[in-house]
Amino acid sequence: MDRTSSTAPDATSRPWELPIALDRAAAVPLRRQLAEQLRAAIRAGRLTPGAALPSTRDLAEQLGVSRGIVLDAYGQIAAEGDIELRTRARPVVRRVAGARPHPPAREPAPARYDLVAGAPDLSLFPRRDWLRAVRHALATVPDAGLDYDREPRGGVALRTALAAYLARVRGVASAPDQLLVTHGFKHGLDLVCRVLARRGARAVAVEDPSYDGTWDAIRGNGLTVVPVPVDGDGLLVDELARRAVDAVVVTPAHQFPSGVVLAPGRRRSLVDWATATGGLILEDDYDAEYRYDRSPIETLQGAAPAHTVYLATASKTLAPALRLGWLAAPEGLAEELAQARRASGGGSRAIDEHAYAWLLGSGAIDRHLRRTRAVYAARREVLGAAVAERFAAAPRSAPRAGLHMV
Repeated sequence: MDRTSSTAPDATSRPWELPIALDRAAAVPLRRQLAEQLRAAIRAGRLTPGAALPSTRDLAEQLGVSRGIVLDAYGQIAAEGDIELRTRARPVVRRVAGARPHPPAREPAPARYDLVAGAPDLSLFPRRDWLRAVRHALATVPDAGLDYDREPRGGVALRTALAAYLARVRGVASAPDQLLVTHGFKHGLDLVCRVLARRGARAVAVEDPSYDGTWDAIRGNGLTVVPVPVDGDGLLVDELARRAVDAVVVTPAHQFPSGVVLAPGRRRSLVDWATATGGLILEDDYDAEYRYDRSPIETLQGAAPAHTVYLATASKTLAPALRLGWLAAPEGLAEELAQARRASGGGSRAIDEHAYAWLLGSGAIDRHLRRTRAVYAARREVLGAAVAERFAAAPRSAPRAGLHMV
């Protein structure tokens, strides 16, 4: 009986393939070649202790040799102590003296309290709704929709759903063809900066302080970062007007990290600046869905669509792991961004896009936001009360918005 024959299909009975190449023209017998290559792979750590090897039948079929050759090679390696032959099971690699195994990967220990800004409470992710959405996508996506990305803007279904949703919820004025699906905010900003650099732009202003990933994306495309201070009313637009910049990245609904809202007068001044100079406003609308005392302010893009690129993601409303974002751009710029996206190879995730489009159209996103707003608003009040109790002189963060407090 072949001692390496398999029984039930478990973790040790899968037909693993090994990167072994036998030279039939060589003077060295095939069984010796096989043994030497197995030995080298084990002692170099490419085959780690506990790893299951193919059965003699599977390996013989893979290499196009007789099972006797494999049996002889396995027997030699087992005699040397590098593998263990087991009855009615596949051979496994033993811990070999002198081998250089790779250290096992370790999951980081979860924090008891995670106070890092940037992600929502991931335990609130609507798993059932997402599962329903993915099932719907799998049932309805045509076969051609599973091919390589043919539309550099992203799927038509998602862009159509986004155009309707953003107009209703955020006042964004954009046709589906002016929308691009991205893999997150930084991917979208990178595309915009790439096109700006190609157009001859040299400098982009940013709020100071602001998200460091914004600075990285700008510098990564050869553009100069120009910091502009922020006060209690948001970006100092008068300071911006004195800088020679081609664009500015702003978070007007809820400045990151200070939390302030761009004051109405400065919103008008910023639009005036873009109109007068031809500068481009890059609006990062990262968590505007979370305003607890009133409706969120409408976007700058809605007031100046010809001078604004609107960027947002599902990272704060659902989860960063989806890597799902979008941007809305002026018509001429949208075409250049689509070509830049095609050149970058950042293809679409068709199933996730269809799933998210279904969530938008079914009202599931609206329901999820109503639930999570209530949770975050309550937590914010608890945290604010605790800070006020222990640090009486500390000013309260305002407005009541977003997923972080300062």
